[in-house]
Amino acid sequence: MSPAQLPCTVSALARALLAGPPRPARVVAVARQALYLLPGDGGTPLAVVVPQAVRVPTAVVLPRAAGERPFDGVAVGGVGRVGGGCVAVGQLRLAVGEFWAPPRVQDLPRGPALARLARLRPPRPLAAEARPAATALVRALAHGTPSAGRRAAEALLGLGPGATPSGDDFLCGLLLAARLSPLPPTWLPALVATAEQAGTRTPPVSAALLRHAADGHCIPQVAALLHAAATGADLAAPVADLLAVGHSSGSDLLHGLCAGARLDRPSHRQGLAAAVRPRTTPW
Repeated sequence: MSPAQLPCTVSALARALLAGPPRPARVVAVARQALYLLPGDGGTPLAVVVPQAVRVPTAVVLPRAAGERPFDGVAVGGVGRVGGGCVAVGQLRLAVGEFWAPPRVQDLPRGPALARLARLRPPRPLAAEARPAATALVRALAHGTPSAGRRAAEALLGLGPGATPSGDDFLCGLLLAARLSPLPPTWLPALVATAEQAGTRTPPVSAALLRHAADGHCIPQVAALLHAAATGADLAAPVADLLAVGHSSGSDLLHGLCAGARLDRPSHRQGLAAAVRPRTTPW
C-alpha cells in the first residue's frame, strides 16, 4: 500500500471484484455519504460509503481519515478504477484492509419473527407512487397465479423517486421475508426472476439491491429488526433505526417485510391490503 492510499473495510461480496485485475468503473450515483461505481464490464455496483452510512451488501467502508466530505468533486458519469486490491475515484485512493460479512436472513434465528412481523403495522404509509401497484401485487401473490404475480411485480419496479425507488424497496422486503420462511412460498421464484431482470427497469443501484435481497442479503438495520423479532426483544428501537434509512427506503422496506410475513401466514392475509394504505395510528 502506497503512503497515499487509505485502508478500507470491504464487503466479502466485493472480494472477488477487488482481487481481480484493475478495470475502469463509472460513477452511477453519488451523495454526501455514498457513491456507487459500476465496473466497465457490468456486474454489481460497488458502494463506497462513509463510516456512518448504511452498509449495503457490497459496501466498501471508508476510514474516518478520509474526511467529512470525501466525495466532493465526484459527479455521476465520472470514471474511477477498481481491482488489484485498490479503489480509485476522484481524490480517493483506497487499499483493501479488513473484510466484513453482510448479513443474510437465512443465517438469522427465525423463531416467531414472521408471526411478529405479520402483526406489525408500520407507522408511516407506503410511498404514494408505489401504493396502488403494491396493493395489486400482494393480492396477486395471495390469490393469483405465479405469472400474475410476476406481472404485478414487474409493474412495481422503478416506481417512486431516487436511486432506490419505493416500489423496489417494497419488493426487497417481500423477498427478504420469503427467504426467512422455513418453507419458501410458491410465489418466491416469480419475484426472484423479477429481481434478476430488474436492470433494464430501474436504476442500477436499486437493481443490485433487489438481486441481493433475492439471495437473502440485507442491510444491518433489517437484520437487527429480524433478530429482535425472532428472539422476543422489544421492536421499538430496531423499527426506529430502520425507518431512519433514507428518505422513505426504510419505511418501504418495512412495509414489504410485513406484507411478506402476512403472505406467509394465511390467518393474517385478510389484512394484506390494509398493510400498504395510509394509517393514522401506529401498530
